[in-house]
Amino acid sequence: MAEKNNNALLWTIGIVLIVLGFVYFSATGGSGGTLKVGVLTPLTGDAASYGTAMQRAYDLAVSQINAAGGVNGKNIELVYEDSKCDGAAATTATQKLVSVDGVKFILGGTCSGETLAAAPITQAARVLLLSPSATSPDITDAGDLVFRTYPSDDFEAKMVASYAESTGQMRAAIISETTDFAQGVRNAFKASYTGEVVFDETFNSGETDFRTLITKLRAANPQMVYVSPQSPAAGELILKQIAESGMNVAVFANNAMIDRSAIAANPSLYEEVVMAEVQLPSEGKAVDMLTAYEAMYGNSPEFVAYTASAYDSVYLLAEAVGSVGEDAEAVAGYFGYQVVDWPGAIGTFNFDENGDAEVELTLVQAISGALVPLQAQANVVPEVETTK
Repeated sequence: MAEKNNNALLWTIGIVLIVLGFVYFSATGGSGGTLKVGVLTPLTGDAASYGTAMQRAYDLAVSQINAAGGVNGKNIELVYEDSKCDGAAATTATQKLVSVDGVKFILGGTCSGETLAAAPITQAARVLLLSPSATSPDITDAGDLVFRTYPSDDFEAKMVASYAESTGQMRAAIISETTDFAQGVRNAFKASYTGEVVFDETFNSGETDFRTLITKLRAANPQMVYVSPQSPAAGELILKQIAESGMNVAVFANNAMIDRSAIAANPSLYEEVVMAEVQLPSEGKAVDMLTAYEAMYGNSPEFVAYTASAYDSVYLLAEAVGSVGEDAEAVAGYFGYQVVDWPGAIGTFNFDENGDAEVELTLVQAISGALVPLQAQANVVPEVETTK
């Protein structure tokens, strides 16, 4: 009798374990849980438009990858943190992702200040940081586990300087915001421009009245103005107040102002403003991404190149983890040696020895509410010296 009771108990325990196992594997996708990936992006504040664009791109890529079976049988789970395009907020958010959530990979930051604040923390914890849109030249030397899928400001600023010089604009004014990104653009432009910088003034984040600056700018009599804000909102205010002053001057702007919705809504304000952007291929993965984006969200992305870059960053990470596993240093090695002429939505893609993106940039100009590429000779990426 005791033996029968023991057998019955063992059968009961066995059935319970089978049921619990079924519930567990059903909840985790059938192969041991999820691949948890952290995300740093501004979800509030002036830069939230970027954050929303990045979030949509990430979510689109993850939905496609998970629908196709995930990564090594695991679904990707994104853990979002609002880093507010601010170094202090990014520091807190990164510490939480690393220490509390235990992630080994972080997508972001969206802004350069976020990325530069996060990098010392991720480097110390040996967590891989992959940004789709942080472009400060300082990120080049941020660490061996720091990568980005969008070109450095060095390329953009050199192209603007070269084009301005080629069109005879040898007296430049610069208005720049006091952030890592905006100052990175300013410094790179000043280092490469061979003309005379006749005006070089900064403004703090949150300022809205630039009339005093613009009065001084007019007195300097420049042939061109390079506007380098952190976000589209600040840049648009500067454009409005330049127009109100009656100045007739060529205007260039950094890539923060490539907001297609704003340009379409205010065509006369942006008319003939020159910027630099990655142009997406007219076929292949770029078209598929844009079609899927419009089907999922009901509209085209405002920041097309950044959207493609964020989308590609998820696929690059998934491919690397699928190949070498969930070790951050192994993934970094994969990025360095296996990502060769990778066909992304953003175009043919490579990482250089510093983890910077090697993708072609194009100068574009706002014409009648749309961005139009400038002549072909302006689209050559200048040589940029990099140091390890």
